[in-house]
Amino acid sequence: MKKILPAVLLAVLALGPLAAVLPGQVIYYPYYGKNRVLYEPFQWRSYKTEHFEIFFYEDNPERLKRLAEMCESAYLRVSGKLKHDLSKRVPLLYYLTFTDLEQSNVFQVSEGVLGVSEPLLFRTAVHGDMPLHELQDLLVHELSHVFQFDILWGSQGGVLTALNVPPLWAFEGLSEFATGKWSPWSRLIVRDAILSDRLPEISEAGDLLSRYPLPRDPAYDFGHALYEFLAERFGPHAVRDLWAALKNTTALGKRDPFKRAFNVKAGEISFDFKKYLRERARPFLLRESPEDYSTPIGPAFPINPYYFAFSHALSPSGEVVATVTFNARDYDMDILLISVKDGKVMKNITRGYTTRYEYLKYEIDASLGRLLAWSPDGDTLAFFARAGRRHALFLIDAFSGRLVRKHDLDIDQPNGPCFTPDGRAVLMTGFKRGVHDIYRLDLKNGALENVTRDDEFEKAPSVSPDGGTLAFTQRVGEYDKLFLAPFGDLSRRRQVTFGPGHTISPRFSPDGRMIYFSGDARDAYNIYSLNLESGEVLRYTDVQSGNFFPEPLPGDSRVLVFSSFNKSSFQLFRAEPRGVREEGPISSVPPEEERPSPRFEPIVSFDIQKEKIEPYRGLGNLYITARPPVDAIVSSDGSIYGGSAVAFSDLMSDHQFSVVAYQVRSFRSYDLTYLNQRGRLQWMFNAFQLTSFYYPDYAYYNPSIYNTISYRDAIAQRQMTGARLAAYYPLSLYTRLQGTFGYYHFEEDYLAPFLMRQVQQRQYGSFLNGQLLQVSLSAVGETTRFKNYGPAQGHTFALTFSQALPVSSAFLSNTNLEADIRRYVYLGADILLALRWDGFASLGKEPFMFYFGGNNQVRSANYYNIVCTQGWYFNAELRLPLINAASTIIGALGPIRGVVFFDAAQAKIRDYPAKFYYQAAASSSPKEYAAIGSFGFGFQAFFLGLPVHLEFAKRLYFPSLAEGLSYESFGDYETKFWIGFDF
Repeated sequence: MKKILPAVLLAVLALGPLAAVLPGQVIYYPYYGKNRVLYEPFQWRSYKTEHFEIFFYEDNPERLKRLAEMCESAYLRVSGKLKHDLSKRVPLLYYLTFTDLEQSNVFQVSEGVLGVSEPLLFRTAVHGDMPLHELQDLLVHELSHVFQFDILWGSQGGVLTALNVPPLWAFEGLSEFATGKWSPWSRLIVRDAILSDRLPEISEAGDLLSRYPLPRDPAYDFGHALYEFLAERFGPHAVRDLWAALKNTTALGKRDPFKRAFNVKAGEISFDFKKYLRERARPFLLRESPEDYSTPIGPAFPINPYYFAFSHALSPSGEVVATVTFNARDYDMDILLISVKDGKVMKNITRGYTTRYEYLKYEIDASLGRLLAWSPDGDTLAFFARAGRRHALFLIDAFSGRLVRKHDLDIDQPNGPCFTPDGRAVLMTGFKRGVHDIYRLDLKNGALENVTRDDEFEKAPSVSPDGGTLAFTQRVGEYDKLFLAPFGDLSRRRQVTFGPGHTISPRFSPDGRMIYFSGDARDAYNIYSLNLESGEVLRYTDVQSGNFFPEPLPGDSRVLVFSSFNKSSFQLFRAEPRGVREEGPISSVPPEEERPSPRFEPIVSFDIQKEKIEPYRGLGNLYITARPPVDAIVSSDGSIYGGSAVAFSDLMSDHQFSVVAYQVRSFRSYDLTYLNQRGRLQWMFNAFQLTSFYYPDYAYYNPSIYNTISYRDAIAQRQMTGARLAAYYPLSLYTRLQGTFGYYHFEEDYLAPFLMRQVQQRQYGSFLNGQLLQVSLSAVGETTRFKNYGPAQGHTFALTFSQALPVSSAFLSNTNLEADIRRYVYLGADILLALRWDGFASLGKEPFMFYFGGNNQVRSANYYNIVCTQGWYFNAELRLPLINAASTIIGALGPIRGVVFFDAAQAKIRDYPAKFYYQAAASSSPKEYAAIGSFGFGFQAFFLGLPVHLEFAKRLYFPSLAEGLSYESFGDYETKFWIGFDF
């Protein structure tokens, strides 16, 4: 469905004012959406190996050779472990950078995604922003998913009819298990959960569930550990036996894969798995917790909403520490200022919604360096945030949060900002065409200089207080090691830590005589120091989990501020630890028989045959993109909208064909669309027959027939047949321009024309019948951030102008204007104020008739019973949480939210005045009002992913808007039920 929706949504948006003929689709998804910007099209080429068809766009034969060798090496490892072979080649899409991967039409990825695989065509995508050994492990991980798809569902496309969907840990755990490696971060998560007794449980159905917050889904790390446990307990065939059981288990049946595979119940597996993990962590039981020797400072989740202190920076005075944290209440990343003295949170300096950037950059890999830097004068904080195509460096006032300066960066994945002592430049690391180097940004002229220019993988730069020496880490073999170099000549670098394990994130002491860093020589990251004069290495902690980013307090270097992973969260601590001389593995002296560290080499090697490189054909074979969905919603008049869609695309999803069909009452609509999203300018052509209904205000011209019939008797049908060419150009993530050129043929009349004309005694004069040739232009903006319940904060606008072309007198002629403006004001704790004003006007010889009302437009009005050529409606809603989730006999309902609302609307036809009628009794004359509205309250619950609304509305009548909002109200509250999304 994710690939069908953009085409359908674009078709709706391209209609402009004519979107009223597509009420079903507008109700399905009443948002405009942000833009996926393709900054430059990729010139794809392909190369076939024995088991892969590799798609790439960079003209670099050496990189292609290395990638092909790693792909086949990955296949050899996974195939050997699973004792399975694939019947077809795997399409592998290689993107040079993560920002290129984000522009993929095939996959929708978010920050932090390294690779992705899909089960339909077995397409796999990876990017090159990582060291080669990590890319090799990533290929093994993603290829394992392809093997899983093939084992479970057979050949490509088998997932369309599949009924068996194993739990996530079965997929991700096996992919991690296949790499045969544990990253320091994964070991840290598992060990901390064991020692703090926060292990996830295995449910009776075989799911892996955690009652405690974890840095990431337990499916990855605990799934990995579970596979190791199963292999140890049940032997080398345990993986194959488990997957045979998963393959034969359907979603409709009872799902205990352990009982099926090993004749052991899930509860027993869970109990034994916990014993296995505790035994594995036994060597760490007597080690320290940071709480044993430190004072926690800063966020204390869940007492306050801030969870995780990802990284920090001390102010030059040492009185304040800034940290990047996750705001669980606002579901956003923020920067906090914390008092070092008493540990209290002083201020959130990035609170609230902003469009200056999409999000703050954060990393959980401490080896990449800090996320923040404090200027030497103490006035400015530097951090990275996503802004447009890439990240930018933001400089803000350290205490007010005011933006001082923004520098766009022409590198990918920047990390480790560090001011030079004179404050004139910021050092950082980043990728440029797949190579990771250290860069220097001149803050005066914005020039970005590569200061390393080599093939090494450098990280986390730190400058000595006198500005003469640069400390950083560099990958040496399988480990990160500390290096020093004169700041003006990094070619004279020298390695200063040796032995097994990583040594990461160096920081100079205020006097420049020592470097503090973290190292995992004891299988957990501890705090160390290196005396640059004597070469002495001291260890300050012996922790169970991991301590990171040690920073001595200015004025008192005995005090260290550091981040520790403790009880599933990064926390800040202050301590005065005593250093112990490290005689063990970490040393500042190279071993006597030091051997050069081997460079990474794949286990398979071959040459590239350039004549086999082929350009990508583009629109070639077409493939179905997803299982056709079945959607249904209910409007407030009881009408049920139901429909489905099927879409086909090429391998890159640059070209897409979709067929949409839906029905409401007895009215059916069809749409056939071709969408080209090859470049930044996207365009589409579609042909359609769209049928809708509404209820004309039969008493508008003649109030005397107000009580003659009901509004439902006046139902009218509108059918529009035509074809349209539309284009879509994103200016940025938030704004875009749209244009259409279309031919439309209208047929419109009452569903029971004889009855209505008998009652009215004359023809209703506002139906459109005839041909229309029209062009339109729209400006659309969408900055809204969504949560699980819908829009949370931001704003939306859509401004549309459309003009009928004067082909001949036989064609309809009109000019249309429409504006839809929305604002979401987030008040905290998932409470928000939602505002909307939607206005429209159709002018000319045959003006277009708009219709609205019911649902959440004007709740007190009958559904689609407000009809006009010029009109508007306004909504103000206070939305608030009531219950997070509720289990009922019909399933889970949640979240359950409440709403207090106010609606107002005004409408007129042609040159007639804006008026509505209310008749208290049949014997009295209808009273005329200028506008109507409603106020009331209601409840919203989610069932099967659809918002279900039960609301109680009281109708308001406004005699004259020119004299203020004086109103009259008659009758009781009316109960309204409808299913659909909030605006």
